[in-house]
Amino acid sequence: MAVVVVGSINLDLIARIKRVPRAGETGLADSMSTSPGGKGANQALAARRMGADTVLLGMVGDDAFAMQALKFLRQDGVDLSRIGVHPEHPTGLAMIVVEESGQNAITVVPGANRALDEGVLHQLQEVLRPRDTLVLQLEVPFDVVEGCIVIAQKLGARILLDPAPAVERLPKSFYRVQILMPNQVEAETLLGQPVNDVRSAKQAARQLRGRGVEVAIVKLGEQGVVWATERGIFYVPGEPVPAVDAVGAGDAFAGALAARLDAGDGLAEAIRIANHAAALSTTRLGAQPSFAYWAEVRGHPSS
Repeated sequence: MAVVVVGSINLDLIARIKRVPRAGETGLADSMSTSPGGKGANQALAARRMGADTVLLGMVGDDAFAMQALKFLRQDGVDLSRIGVHPEHPTGLAMIVVEESGQNAITVVPGANRALDEGVLHQLQEVLRPRDTLVLQLEVPFDVVEGCIVIAQKLGARILLDPAPAVERLPKSFYRVQILMPNQVEAETLLGQPVNDVRSAKQAARQLRGRGVEVAIVKLGEQGVVWATERGIFYVPGEPVPAVDAVGAGDAFAGALAARLDAGDGLAEAIRIANHAAALSTTRLGAQPSFAYWAEVRGHPSS
C-alpha cells in the first residue's frame, strides 16, 4: 500500500511580523526566509515522514524555484518520478506573513499548479492501486480533482479530501469521498455558518457528513479535532504546546492521517496521532521543516 498525493508544489516566502497589517497599512517584518511548500507537497512529505511509501503527482516550472521547492521531498525519499515541468508557467509561490502569536495569513500564486491537466489523470491511473490512499486538495484545478476522485472510486482506493483553500461550494462529487477534512474556516465557508468551538464543530461535522461523505473531520487548531461517522460524533482535545508557527499544521495533520490509515490504524487512533503530529509542527518554524517523523510521534500516549 502507499499514499498517493495529487496537489500543489510551491516555494514559500515567509515574513515574520508582530502583527499582520490591516488593509491599507504597511507593516515592517522582523525577518524573511524561504521554505518548500504547497499543500500537495506538504502533505506528501508529512505522510512520508510518518512512515508511508509516498508518491507525489504535480507540476513545477522550469526555473530555479523548482529545485528549492522539491528539496525536502527529495531528501526524504518521496517518489517524484511523476512531477511535470511546465516550460511557460513558473513554480508556484506562497507569500506568508506569520505573527508572533503563530497565526498566519497566506497569499498563493498558483503558477504551474494551475497548469495541471488531464495528463496527471493518466499518471494516476498508472500508479494508484485499489488499497492505496489518495490525498487531494484544492490548489489545483477542480476538474483535475474531480477526475482523480472518479479514478480512485473505480479502483476502490481510499480518498481523503482537504477542501483548502476555502470555497463556498464544492461539486457534489467531492462529497462522495471517504474523508473530508476542512479546518474551521473552511467548514464555515462551506456551510455558511460560524464554526468557532467544539459545539459548532460537531454540528458542522454532522451537516457535512449529511452531504454524502463517510467521515467528516473538522480541525479546530488548538481546540482539537471533531469528526462524524455513521456511529456518531467524536472529539479529541487539542494539545497544550508552546506554539510558535501554525503554518503547515493542517497539512501535517492530513499527511499523518493518511499515513496511519494506510498503515492499518483505526480511524480514531489515526486521528489522535495526526492531532499530535499537527501540534508538534506548531512548535517549530516553517511548514515542511516542522513536520515530525514517525519515530518522534510513536512514543506519545496517543500513538
